[in-house]
Amino acid sequence: MIQKDIKRGMIFIQAFLFLTTALGIAASILFFGVRTLFRDNPYRSVFRLSMGFRGINFSGADSEPALYILSIVLISSLLGAIWITLIAPKFSNRVRSHIFLLPWISLIITSPIFGLLYSIYLRKPADFLELYPTNSKDVMWLFYKTDALSGLKLGWLAAIQSFPINILSYIAFCSILLACYRLFSTGDNIDDSGHA
Repeated sequence: MIQKDIKRGMIFIQAFLFLTTALGIAASILFFGVRTLFRDNPYRSVFRLSMGFRGINFSGADSEPALYILSIVLISSLLGAIWITLIAPKFSNRVRSHIFLLPWISLIITSPIFGLLYSIYLRKPADFLELYPTNSKDVMWLFYKTDALSGLKLGWLAAIQSFPINILSYIAFCSILLACYRLFSTGDNIDDSGHA
């Protein structure tokens, strides 16, 4: 029993480190590559959301992308390592469908964080002290909570509309997950004796 837990723990750590490194490199290359393509157009950002006549340009992500990249990489790596360790060995016949689904699950979980980061970029905490001196903390958290929920509601739509990074990152994420599965998953359940 202890050997089984140690083996799973080691697989989790190795998969997490591999995914964090590979996804971090891929996300950075893709983001900066796409941003370089759009450099000549000041009205075009890497991520965008159009809703009728109103569009949201995520200039915060273009000017300070580190937190956006870090949040999606860490959440995707964590989900991928959990999947490699606990789910993939039990459902080895559904690996491909899981790989195609995991990027969307990562997106759903990361979207509120993106909404919060967008809100903090637009409205710094000091702005609330200046504009709402009596209850600045309550108003600040109301704005941040609203934008986090908006991120949750609209993250999928922004992902679909953010061409070409949406297609490129989806392909990269699925390919890296498949490589991680082939590297770290035994494909079999680990029995109680700790052997695969």
